[in-house]
Amino acid sequence: MSERFATASIASVVAACGASFLTYFMLAKQHQQNDDVNSNDSKQESTLEIIKKRRSVFPKQYNGEPVAREVVDAMLEAARWAPTHHLTEPWHFIVYSGESRLAVGNFLAEDYKETATASGKFLDKKYEKKLKNAKASSYIIALCLDRKPNSKCPEVEEICSVAMAVQNMHLVGTEMGVGSYWSSASVYDPKEKKSRAIVNSSAIRDFLELSPTQTCLGWLFVGSCEDNCFKSGLRKPIADKVVW
Repeated sequence: MSERFATASIASVVAACGASFLTYFMLAKQHQQNDDVNSNDSKQESTLEIIKKRRSVFPKQYNGEPVAREVVDAMLEAARWAPTHHLTEPWHFIVYSGESRLAVGNFLAEDYKETATASGKFLDKKYEKKLKNAKASSYIIALCLDRKPNSKCPEVEEICSVAMAVQNMHLVGTEMGVGSYWSSASVYDPKEKKSRAIVNSSAIRDFLELSPTQTCLGWLFVGSCEDNCFKSGLRKPIADKVVW
C-alpha cells in the first residue's frame, strides 16, 4: 500500500468517524430538546383545560392589581385570528383604560339612570354599581361589529365572528390568569329591545362615535383576579345535546 493511499484511507476513516460522531451528537441534542419540550408541555394546561377553566369573572371579583398592557395586546391578537367568512374580519374594538375607563362607567351609569327613571325602575345601588365596575377594571373594551355595506356575509355570520373573537380573548385572559366579563349594558335601544334586534341607542352611538357600519355588541371588562375566581363550572353532559 502506498503511503499516499494509506494516508487517504486514514483520512477517510477519521472523516467517517467524525461524521458519525456529529450525527450522534445532533440526534442526542435533538432528543434532549424533545424531552425538554415534552417536560414543559406536561406542566402546561391543555387547550381543552383552559376552555373548561374559563369563567365570566365580574368586576367585584377583581383584586385591584393592574393588568399589564402586554396581556391585553395578546388578547386582541388572539381575537384577530377568529374564524371569518370571506375574510371580512368584522370586529372593531375600542379600548379604554386610565381615566377613559371611568368615563365609560359614568356613561353607563347616566344612561341607566335616564332609561330606568323613565320606566320607574331606577335603583341607586345599580347606578353606583356601574361606577364601581369601571373603577375596579383595568380595561373596558367596547366590542363592536363593523359590517361593510358590500359584505357577502349575512349579518348573523359576522356577529358570530365577533363572538368567536371575544371567546379567543376570554381564553387568552384565562391562560394568563386575568378575569374578564362580557356585559351588554346600554347596548340595546329600549324601543327595540323586545324585538331582539341589535339596535344601538343614539346615546351609545354618540359616546363611541360609531360609524353607520358599526354596531356595539357589548363591553369586555378586564381585571386582575385571584386563581380561585376560575372555579369549577356546571354543564350538562354533551350527550344530551348531540345526535349521532
